[in-house]
Amino acid sequence: MNLGDLAVHAAAAFAAAAFVGALAWARGSAPAERLFRWAYFGLTASLAAASALLLIAIFTHDFRFSYVYGYSSRDLPFLYLLSAFWAGQQGSFLLWALIGVLLGLPLFRKDAFEPAKVMACYVPTVGALTFLMLDPAANPFTLASRVAPDGRGLNPLLQDPWMASHPPMVFFGYAAAAIPFAFALVSAFGKKDDARWLAPALRWALVSFVLLGIGIVLGGFWAYKVLGWGGYWGWDPVENASLVPWLVTTALLHGLVIQRRIGALRLANLFLALGGYVLVLYSTFLTRSGVLANFSVHSFPAGTLYTKLMIVQLAAVGVAIFALWRARGRAAKPLTAALSWPALIAAAVLLFAVCAVFVGVGTSWPLLSSLAGKPSVPGPSFYNFVNLPVVAALLLLLGLVPALGWQTMPASLWRKPVLTAFGFAAGGALVAWFLGGRGAAALVLFFAGLAALAANLIKLSRTARRMPWAVGAPIAHVGFACMFLGIVGSSAWGTGREVRLPLGQKVEAFGATYVFGGHVDGTQPKDAWRVEVNGTPRTFLMYPQDDGEGHQSLFRRTVIDRQWTRDLYLVPQGMDTPAGDGVLELEKQRTGTLGDTALTFLGFETGTGAHGMTVQAKVALKRGDAEETLDLPMEVTESGLQAAPVPSSVLPGATLTLQRMSVEQGTVYVAVAGVGGSAAPVLVTEISTKPLIGVLWLGTLLLTLGCAVAAGRGFREAAQGRGHRAEVPSTSRPQPVAPAA
Repeated sequence: MNLGDLAVHAAAAFAAAAFVGALAWARGSAPAERLFRWAYFGLTASLAAASALLLIAIFTHDFRFSYVYGYSSRDLPFLYLLSAFWAGQQGSFLLWALIGVLLGLPLFRKDAFEPAKVMACYVPTVGALTFLMLDPAANPFTLASRVAPDGRGLNPLLQDPWMASHPPMVFFGYAAAAIPFAFALVSAFGKKDDARWLAPALRWALVSFVLLGIGIVLGGFWAYKVLGWGGYWGWDPVENASLVPWLVTTALLHGLVIQRRIGALRLANLFLALGGYVLVLYSTFLTRSGVLANFSVHSFPAGTLYTKLMIVQLAAVGVAIFALWRARGRAAKPLTAALSWPALIAAAVLLFAVCAVFVGVGTSWPLLSSLAGKPSVPGPSFYNFVNLPVVAALLLLLGLVPALGWQTMPASLWRKPVLTAFGFAAGGALVAWFLGGRGAAALVLFFAGLAALAANLIKLSRTARRMPWAVGAPIAHVGFACMFLGIVGSSAWGTGREVRLPLGQKVEAFGATYVFGGHVDGTQPKDAWRVEVNGTPRTFLMYPQDDGEGHQSLFRRTVIDRQWTRDLYLVPQGMDTPAGDGVLELEKQRTGTLGDTALTFLGFETGTGAHGMTVQAKVALKRGDAEETLDLPMEVTESGLQAAPVPSSVLPGATLTLQRMSVEQGTVYVAVAGVGGSAAPVLVTEISTKPLIGVLWLGTLLLTLGCAVAAGRGFREAAQGRGHRAEVPSTSRPQPVAPAA
């Protein structure tokens, strides 16, 4: 047993001792408090020591450990050596446990909420991770069968700053979700309804919401920037596995606000607080057990952890169900159907929960459908179809709620801001339609997003003047609206097609000019290539990659040209070396260049030849003062399409051949031979536009900022002993929403 393995086993022993000590302490044993504290500090020290030993092994290239061999190598730079710590299953379990034990330290201060009972419920969440690490499949200190001179290295797709930061944020969010879970258990097992858990639960739910949300966004941006499939969210089962607990946490935030203010949704909030962490464990089971190995590119392969993960999952579900059963029958204040915050925020809670159910069912469908013998995975169309009405309803609520208050208000007080917001939305949607935005569903969602944006900008302006410390919620809601405006624009209104870029030649597409500059010398085996977009030099990567099992794939890193209203998104597809001097893509009535020669495709002419129908592409050439128009023929014969080279007088010695064409798109591809005397490579790339994508990223920043402001206010007021409870508003004017996202 090596030192790292010894630290892992010591952590498991300390976790068990801390749990026993916390239970005895919760039952009133004063000596047990000391036992718990020493055991918990021992657990913290053991996990910190194990983490330090793993980092030392990675940075000193100690390839005795199979984990170090599998995820690092001697040539990795510092950042990616550091990220190798959490790049694999074993290291990520250790990171999660370390974060969890550190977040637990403030929970048993003298002035904390029920420290003994909370720790009796919280310690098992960390202990479960140490229990899993006793399995060699989750222990980063398992020795390799042989010591290699160098490691396998980190997957090139993971060698990116966004991916280096994505997993720690997700695990911070997962670990923080265990704290409202523990608070809810204490409340449920208590002999009477204790509302003191609500304020700290709200603060920690905000922390989990923010950190898990940041992790999800970082993963989405990494997919957009690196993977090159053209998007930021593919509804992959493992992607969804982190989204579902985030949606439930979002519902919990709003439910806690209502319960703290009017005492309603008591059982619903217990259910959401318990369910949020149960779903974190479920996402871990889906990702780590191997059950989705055949359905997700992100899932870890099947291994020995399946049984242990199932035990942890069933234990959490059993405890949550028992806690809800214990809490049954406790009275809660009813909600009224009046047009006010309680009813509408409760509706939002329900909508977020419904969205989580839809995504959860789709994510679990490979398991559910396997019961019928034919496992399958729902496509993006399923998620878009079921979630679009839910999201539209949420945004419309968000366009109405800011004008209202906790109590019913006369229509004269809220009519003007509501009409202003929805009038702005109608005008904006009409402008989008005139600019080419199509699709009824997309326009409805865009309208709802604009209404939510306008209403919360008005709310933000009013709140900033009267209660500047309470701007967290309107900022977050502005960000939420911006996110969906960007999603509609980039997903529904973008365009794209394949474009061929001959070496050194200007090609125009989507209102921009591209020049392929060839290979960057000295970059092998990390093959870098040059391309100019509107005169700005850019570099992308493209090279074959072996997955370690003999399978070859093309590694591609995209080029993204960011503009004010859109992104131009270039994804290299491969290289094509034509038989002639190059292949030009010419669009009708648009000029391309070949050196100092301008070529313009004028149009098609059809006729009948000796063997069948013929099509001629008329191409005008201009070089200095010399001009000519060539008819490039292509004949339809029984054996297929046949084209003939046509000599050019403007380019002496050169011939032009119609290679292929698209009558619908008005595009021809012309092979030019005899100009350079050798074949010129052609970059085949997929180019697409992403309208309003910047609004999406701005929205994620504002959502994070707003929630961070709200959480900061809550922790500050808790430290000052004032809690986090809003004052009772009057009905004479609209009141600011409680500072929760």
